[in-house]
Amino acid sequence: MIIMRQTLENLFGFIYSLSMGDYFFFIGTFLLIVLFIYIVYLIKCSDEEGSLEDDLLNVNIENKKDTFDLEAVAKDIEKNYKPEAVKLTSYEEEQENNAIISYDELVKTKTNLQFNYDDEYEYEIPELKVKKFDLNNTSEIELPKLNVKLMSYDKEEEFLKTLKQLQNNLSH
Repeated sequence: MIIMRQTLENLFGFIYSLSMGDYFFFIGTFLLIVLFIYIVYLIKCSDEEGSLEDDLLNVNIENKKDTFDLEAVAKDIEKNYKPEAVKLTSYEEEQENNAIISYDELVKTKTNLQFNYDDEYEYEIPELKVKKFDLNNTSEIELPKLNVKLMSYDKEEEFLKTLKQLQNNLSH
């Protein structure tokens, strides 16, 4: 009993004799050991998951008949795809009617456009692949006719006067 009591007194005496720096050193060392053990544990777990993924991959290859056939679905969608008619709002209809080229015209001309490239043309920087249009053989390309509407001069003058008035109002 006396030996146990002396051992405890010596242990507490040792603990009380340590400085604050010694405490930080022991706590830091303990935390580093715990961190090292945790990292080793994570590495070991990731190795086990990798082998589990390999096992699952092998099972999926063996049971290929049970998997979802994505290729068949994609081909079915391509074969049976029917675009749905888009319902336009009144604003969208107005924009479509007043547009330089409408969406319908773009859809109609997308298959008709054929661009010829000048095969003899080489760009000055060989690393860049640049193609030059052959503008001499463009008879097959039918360009849409543009209907350009200009603002009248009176409206432009009125617009400029309004801008000047706004500038004067903001400066005062």
